[in-house]
Amino acid sequence: MTHFESYFKSSYSEAQAEFLERCKKLKEKFPFSKEYSIHLEAIDRDIPIFVLKKTEKQSTKLILVSSGVHGVEGYYGSAMQSLVMDEYLSGKISVQSDTMFIHAINPFGFENGRRVNENNIDLNRNFFFKREKIHKKEKNKGYKKLSSFFMPKFPFTFWGIEYLIFSLRFGGILFRYGVRKFTDALVNGQFQYKKGIYYGGKKPEPVVKKLKNFFLTHIADYSKIILFDLHTGHGEKNKLVLIQNSLPGSLEDQNIASIVSGLPLLRPDSSTSFYRTAGDFTDYLERIFPGHNGLFPLTVEMGTLGNLDFWGALRGTFLMIAENRIYHRGSWFQSSRNKVNQKFLQYFYPKDRQWMRSAYLRTKVTIKTLIQRFENLN
Repeated sequence: MTHFESYFKSSYSEAQAEFLERCKKLKEKFPFSKEYSIHLEAIDRDIPIFVLKKTEKQSTKLILVSSGVHGVEGYYGSAMQSLVMDEYLSGKISVQSDTMFIHAINPFGFENGRRVNENNIDLNRNFFFKREKIHKKEKNKGYKKLSSFFMPKFPFTFWGIEYLIFSLRFGGILFRYGVRKFTDALVNGQFQYKKGIYYGGKKPEPVVKKLKNFFLTHIADYSKIILFDLHTGHGEKNKLVLIQNSLPGSLEDQNIASIVSGLPLLRPDSSTSFYRTAGDFTDYLERIFPGHNGLFPLTVEMGTLGNLDFWGALRGTFLMIAENRIYHRGSWFQSSRNKVNQKFLQYFYPKDRQWMRSAYLRTKVTIKTLIQRFENLN
């Protein structure tokens, strides 16, 4: 096993153990560091949080690195958190800013190979204060029109038959509605169908409320905060892209523009293949601290199998719908269930040496570059 492959673990428990071991080593090297955790009673799991501090006095700046909002994407997120922690341990990253690591925000999804949590909620559509406020504003009418396509009401049958029928319907829908309308309907988030994909929930989940309280208590006094929320799946195969969900012209947009020169960035107005999401985690700090002029919220997205062309979009959409369908409706055959779940995992965590190497190198360079630029800000 090569050095970069060693960061990628085979299970949630193994990844968390690795994270906690690095927290211990960092605490030994930087004794002013703090350890916290958020307990989720419904699933009896803890979300460990580590704050690396070089001095007893709090810095004016905070680097925040989070993983596993989409559970199954935590394999990559956890690996890259360990990588960044090792850079601190070796001295290859040396900054005065405090650094906070939040490990596996969605433990259930990570542990069970799902993107969503135990309530079938996509947490990256759930970071709101009061869900009832967004129904009229964010109601996804396109999803409702295509609900029978997104949520088949009968068990999954044979892979080959299902994929063929799906492909024909997928092509027909794209021809009828167009790529943009279909993409908006699919991924922007919906709040009506509890057993549907990209379901944002009716109210904030417990982890959302607990993170709000934690942030209010522990990070309110930082004048500048950069967030790296680690994800996989979207984008060109084996390529990394930064994504901002903040609107063009906003304070966050201006802040991000000041540090991302030369790096791949998707903005809400930059590409027809990009989608802006409701209830995104990267918007949460601005909701908690409205008017804060020092926020730099970014999603770090590592492409996996590629989903920007027709065939990639077809494969990815099929897997999202099939995995959710089998979870709620079942499958005629265990072999079909196993095949879908295996390919679903590979879609967000390719156990491929080339992908791991690319993820390791691209993430390392990108995050180190941004940390240094952030550190140099006045």
